[in-house]
Amino acid sequence: MNYIIIGIVAVIAFFAFQFFSKNNDKSTNENYSSKFNIEKEIKENDKLILIENVDYNLIKKAVQDFTKNYDNPQQIRLKPTSKLHKADNNRVIITFPYDIEFEIFCYYVNYLKYPMDLNYKANVTGWTTTKSTDNWLNKEFENQKAMLFLDPNDNEYDNVMLTNEKGRTYKIGFAIGEGLQNYNGTILKYQQNEFNKSELEKLETEEIK
Repeated sequence: MNYIIIGIVAVIAFFAFQFFSKNNDKSTNENYSSKFNIEKEIKENDKLILIENVDYNLIKKAVQDFTKNYDNPQQIRLKPTSKLHKADNNRVIITFPYDIEFEIFCYYVNYLKYPMDLNYKANVTGWTTTKSTDNWLNKEFENQKAMLFLDPNDNEYDNVMLTNEKGRTYKIGFAIGEGLQNYNGTILKYQQNEFNKSELEKLETEEIK
């Protein structure tokens, strides 16, 4: 008799666990969706990425693949929304109507240079205004215009270079323990972003989210 009672209790406990687990999963998804919708508001920013010398459809595929990395309820960061502007001479400009974190922006520049399962060679350059609260940075970077790119001689594939309007160059390594590193020398001098967002909207534009 005791074994029967124990068995019944075990079955009840199992179904109770299943019920509460499903409710918890639902709650997690609802909380994620709620947060996503609340925070996903148009936010003025000057982040921009220029990709040169590559077919538009390849860039579109790379953007879609990068975006999918953030397409799950457990992801603590908001999924980026990108606007692709098709320019002449095999150039694509990407802007961000809802803004994205500086850290994600760095990963994005890197990914477009080294996409997974896509065979192309492109010049990739990003522009943004940095803040002291951005990951890897400090108070010296408050309200600084910065240009992000990849070292042509890079063989590590997990970093970006940053050069700012003061003419200083840094390397940002993504591996644990690396982060911001001073770089002795100049690979590229800082150049202002030449694209006006109002002009970009006149180009053929597609939103990826």
